Amino acid sequence: MNAGVRIPEQRTDVDGSGDGDVRIVTLADRPDLAVSIPGVLGSRWPMFMLAGRPGHDVDLTSMAVQAPGHQLLLVDAADEVLGVGLSVPLEWDGTMAGLPAGWDAAVTASADLLGRGGTSNAVCALSITLTPAVTGRGHAAGMINALKQAAAGAGAAALIAPVRPVLKTRYPLMPMDRYLTWRTEDGQVFDPWLRLHLGLGGTVLGIADPSMTITGSVTEWRQWVDLPLPGSGEYVIPGGLAPLVVDRDVDAGVYREPNVWVMHRTES
Repeated sequence: MNAGVRIPEQRTDVDGSGDGDVRIVTLADRPDLAVSIPGVLGSRWPMFMLAGRPGHDVDLTSMAVQAPGHQLLLVDAADEVLGVGLSVPLEWDGTMAGLPAGWDAAVTASADLLGRGGTSNAVCALSITLTPAVTGRGHAAGMINALKQAAAGAGAAALIAPVRPVLKTRYPLMPMDRYLTWRTEDGQVFDPWLRLHLGLGGTVLGIADPSMTITGSVTEWRQWVDLPLPGSGEYVIPGGLAPLVVDRDVDAGVYREPNVWVMHRTES
């Protein structure tokens, strides 16, 4: 497995925003920038997704270091990290049945692959995060394409991703299968993040539900979502694609998030 594959440094100014000095590099090229990754993630992701106990038992920081060629950084001329694209190598037989159960399962499967020195034939994108300073300037498309290029460079036939539809946070009670049928007035896919993936050649494979599980005590969840959570039941929480389920009898909150499996063919 070529976990250290590199892609050529890329400059990106997709929409003519004037960000001509912004470029995409890999963690293999710039391991010194690893310290900036948590700050970028923290600038956008809900606190519970960063602080909660995930449904896997993997140290993602160590995992990223093991596969540095799959971790992409959007940096400016001053070497400030403005975006992060995280992905991991996988074995996948190309079938729906062979897909990981979701985000957590993909992380677990990749950790196992890396641990035993196995050979990957696919790559799973875990997340693309842009800081508020560069959001909406066309760089997300550049990051997706760069992840595809990194996957191809590693010999992978496909880049798969448990995509988190960006507007689903506004409709957490709507089942994902119904959400996927929504269209804009001009007939396009409703969700802009899914629409971008499809516009770049992605194909929806299906729904992973649950894809990601996050647990914590009631006290922890109160801090993470800034809500009192006075009784057991389901709660709509800021940043959630689905409700949080609270059981005060056992002092626990469980968040189970659905994602959408999308596949991009690479040029490998």
